[in-house]
Amino acid sequence: QDLYRRVHTLTGNANLAGLPVISQMAEALEALLKELYEKPNVINASNLRTVATAIDFLGILFDHAAAPGQQPPPSAQILVVDDEAISRRAITLALDRARLKSTAIEDPNVAYKLLTEGSYDLIFLDVDMPGMNGYELCTKLRALPRYKLTPVVFVTSLNDFESRTSSMMSGGNDFIAKPFHFLELAVKALVYVLRGKYPIGRKR
Repeated sequence: QDLYRRVHTLTGNANLAGLPVISQMAEALEALLKELYEKPNVINASNLRTVATAIDFLGILFDHAAAPGQQPPPSAQILVVDDEAISRRAITLALDRARLKSTAIEDPNVAYKLLTEGSYDLIFLDVDMPGMNGYELCTKLRALPRYKLTPVVFVTSLNDFESRTSSMMSGGNDFIAKPFHFLELAVKALVYVLRGKYPIGRKR
């Protein structure tokens, strides 16, 4: 509750101070903390790690808050690939919550074609899909020069160690198990997007 109140204050003050990037990140984290405070039964190791990551990233943004000409958060292109309509809709709604726009695709082969023709800043992949599973698609997109470093997050009902290992071996950056927490996914996505858009957010 105390952390939520502090981040709530930060959101408003960052907006007043003309720091839109910090404001957007704090706003997403604030919503997640409020949910965890009001519904402690949903707290787990995954969303606690996401909270910790977001706080660390806010620290990086603060270290560079005085950088000249900080602009509003740039738009990002996010691709969601999942053959389940309900899951696709859930992910896009979570991204909307963080004010992030996305393109949702059912067929992994169509998604790969889009990847070869366009440019995306973040990719969410289901694992169990017909024709080409998420691991195979991730391996293929990693072979494309423009996607060697693009963040890839697997969202799947598979939640065992072997699945996590496979996601990393195929080039994935992160893993969220279904059913996922809407606000956790929103915060995680925003961290990845802002890290990619602002060099200050990248690990040195």
